Formats: sequence, C-alpha cells, structure tokens
Amino acid sequence: MVERAVELRLPFRKWPVALRELWRADHESRRRRELAFINVIALVSCLFCLPLDYSNGQETFQEGLVLRLGLVVPAYCLAIYTALRGGWVLQRWTSILPVVCFAGVAGYLGMHNGAAPQNEYVMGSALIVVLAIVVVPLRPEFIIVMVCLSLAVLWAVWAALPPAPARQAFALLAYLSAISLVALALPFRTATLKDRNFLYALRSQLASERLIAVNEQLRELSHRDDLTGLPNRRYFERIFHTAFRAAKTRGDDVAVMMIDVDHFKQFNDTHGHAAGDRALKQVAKELEKQFAQAGSTVARYGGEEFVVVVEHSSHDEALRLADRARDAVARRPVTLDLVGRVSITVSIGVALQRSGAASPEALIERADEALYEAKRAGRNIVRLAREEDRPGAPDALKKSA
Repeated sequence: MVERAVELRLPFRKWPVALRELWRADHESRRRRELAFINVIALVSCLFCLPLDYSNGQETFQEGLVLRLGLVVPAYCLAIYTALRGGWVLQRWTSILPVVCFAGVAGYLGMHNGAAPQNEYVMGSALIVVLAIVVVPLRPEFIIVMVCLSLAVLWAVWAALPPAPARQAFALLAYLSAISLVALALPFRTATLKDRNFLYALRSQLASERLIAVNEQLRELSHRDDLTGLPNRRYFERIFHTAFRAAKTRGDDVAVMMIDVDHFKQFNDTHGHAAGDRALKQVAKELEKQFAQAGSTVARYGGEEFVVVVEHSSHDEALRLADRARDAVARRPVTLDLVGRVSITVSIGVALQRSGAASPEALIERADEALYEAKRAGRNIVRLAREEDRPGAPDALKKSA
C-alpha cells in the first residue's frame, strides 16, 4: 500500500482505508495538543477584543460582551474540551464552529453598530479566517468548509445592512473574501507535503523493520544446521557454556550426550548420499521429539554426530532419556526410494557435570570417550562415562534381543 501510494503520488482521499486510519492514529496525539493549544490562544484573543469594543462606545461594548461571552467563548471552550476528550469527527466540527462565530461576531459589530473603525472590524474578521486557514490542523476539505461558512455568515450580516452602508462595505468585504479564498491554496500545499513526508517516513520505517527482520532471520539461520534444522555446533556451545555455569552455581547436575549414527559411512556408500541425508534428518527429528522437555537442547555436532544437553538431570534420569532416544531411533527405519526401508541405530555416550569437570569442554570430552566405548562395545548402546559410575549402577544399556 505504501509503495503504491508513494509511486503514484496518490492524494489522501485515494489512500486505502487502512493507510488513512494509520495516518489518523499517527497524528492523533499531536493533533489533540495542537487543537487545544490553538483554541486556547484564540479564546484569549477573543477576550482581549472586549477593550476594543469598549473603546468604540457603550453600545458596541454591551453587544460585544453578550455575543463574545455568550457565543464565541462557549464555542471555544467546547472546542478545547473536544480536542482533549472527543473523537475525530467532533474535533473537526467543534474546531470549525468557533472560527465561524468569532469572524461573524466581529463582522456584525463592525457593520451593524456604526462603530467608527468599521473597516478594522471587517478586516479583523477576515484576518481571523486567514489565520485559521494557516494554523488550524484540519484536512483541506474541512478548511474549505470553515472558510465558506465564515464568509457566508459575513455576507449574511452584510445583506442585512441598509443600502448606503451596504454599498460602502461591499468592496472591502469582496476583497477580503477573495483573499480568504486565495489563501486556501496554503492548506492544500501544506497537506500535500505533510502527506508525502508521512508516506516517505512510513516507507523508511517499514524498510527498517524489514531489514531488522531479515537480520534476525539471518542470525537465526546462522545458528541452524542447513540439513536437519537443529541448532548447529556454534550455537550449542554457547548454550552449553551457559547451562554449565548455571549448574555449577546452583550445585545440581547437567548431562551431556554425544550421539553417533552407527555405520553411517557404510550406509552412505550402500544407499547413496540422498538416503544418508534423509537418515540424518529422520534421526534429528526423532531426537528433537525425545528431548522436547524444558531444559533440553539437541544440536548437530558435525557429520553424523549429534549432541544433547539436559539440565537438572540425575544419573538415572539421564540414562533413561538416552536409552529411550536410542530405542526410538532403532524402531523407526529409514524409507528409501528403491529398496524399501532400512533400520538405523545410534550409539550414545553420557557424562554428568557432577563428576567435577573443570570446564564444558572437559565434560564433552568425557561424553565423547563414553561414546567411543559404546561403539567398541558393539554399538546401539548407551554408555555412561567411567568417571560418572556409581557402585552398583549399570554402565551400559543395550537393546534386548
């Protein structure tokens, strides 16, 4: 929407509804402040006109007091309240009304009370209209309504004059009306520039958000293994270092499991690399399913090796989880295109942090040593690192025949 509006230079009235609503939401708080401030200034200006009325005679002052305090001041008070509390529709009309009242009262006092500075009153009413054109933050179409209503009121006041004063005021009122209408070019130009700047700013913001999202996606991709979708080794090491330090601080256990697909080179040579990739993806999916609980992270360590870290894990729980994962992989053969299904197995080495490993790297080395012991012992086995053995506890679990 934004790109199309920018490229086609669409006017505000042709923007999609969603884009116009976004514009209103973006301008709402600023518009409220501006309307309230402008109406307060106009209200004070109206009150300052009372001494001018007084200087032009008692009759002008009395009528001015009634009209300004009874009509103009309430209109501005309503406009101020609506600017702060009301909706957008009320804001528009209550901002138009006091300008019409202010200009109409000034024109009436000048043309109907025989005040000496009649021209000044009429010019003052036109000045009010022109100032409103420039400062009131409304869309151009509502500025047009405001100007037309104000001029209509002034011409209605003029039409009620006797013939002689009417002829005297006609030329000035016509001139000031023309100036007011010419001044309407200002809000159109200003609104066009503001709308264009809004679209450019919005496009820049969206581009920035897209760039942030792309960078976040790239960062996420840099943490993922392309084939399996699991976290890669770099990301795992960062997670594992954090888990290792946290376990040492808490004084509890963290288990590391090194997992290797048995006879994977032979599987690749026999069935092809495509089948090997399919096997790795299937193993990864199964491991992710088996270690889905909170505090567990599965990653591809490299080649056909996977690694798992399980926080808050006891000796028996680590062995149980590892053997369950081993059994789940063995029970799910890999489907091949030509020769049906082929079973695959994994060997797992387990090490626990409570052995007093000095560093995360040392703990991974112990889990790796346990993995090689499992492979030497016949594969498809879960082997516990020797340093972790407890008296009476089994050091290996093997699938029963």
